[in-house]
Amino acid sequence: GYCPVNIIPNGVSEEEFVPVELAEGAADFLFVGELRQLKGVDIFLTALSLLKDQFPAASAVIVGDGPDSQRFIKMSETLGLSKQVVFPGRLPARQAFTLGRAMVVPSRAESFPYIVLEAGAAQKPLISTDVGGINEIVEGSDTQLIEPANPLALKNAMAEFLSDPARQALKAQRLQALILKRFNIETMAAQVTDFYLSVLKR
Repeated sequence: GYCPVNIIPNGVSEEEFVPVELAEGAADFLFVGELRQLKGVDIFLTALSLLKDQFPAASAVIVGDGPDSQRFIKMSETLGLSKQVVFPGRLPARQAFTLGRAMVVPSRAESFPYIVLEAGAAQKPLISTDVGGINEIVEGSDTQLIEPANPLALKNAMAEFLSDPARQALKAQRLQALILKRFNIETMAAQVTDFYLSVLKR
């Protein structure tokens, strides 16, 4: 039989659109997620080590835990990044957002990551790979996505952020405006209601 289908993207609630105040001594870059191979933390660490030539003090906070956490901690030591990279464990997203200036999403694969919506809503500059539904989130904005599993491309995007943070902050404002319009929770609720009503009418 006929099965009606409608894809309704996740919505972000009103309080999540309040920009986050950075903590004192916040790092340049922030990762929030599960610490496993798929999420590309190894690519992030490699990119950070490549960035050292140009920006020797570039720093990162890697928030989360997971099956590969010890491997990534060891890798950061091997790459000589111990002084620049902190692993605070799991934290709520809004709290994590205070710890780094730009959000890095180095994933090898994704579905439709809520963390990208939340970071965009919180007006955080976004450096992300072009995987899964991330391009749907940034579509129509000037936030450019990079090739996955490419440490050099990631390093270049990170260098671009450090070279001109003001320009990246403007991009983050424009992305936030777009997310506010397309992915707010009221829009999501209205779309769900409309879908059920249309099905009932049939």
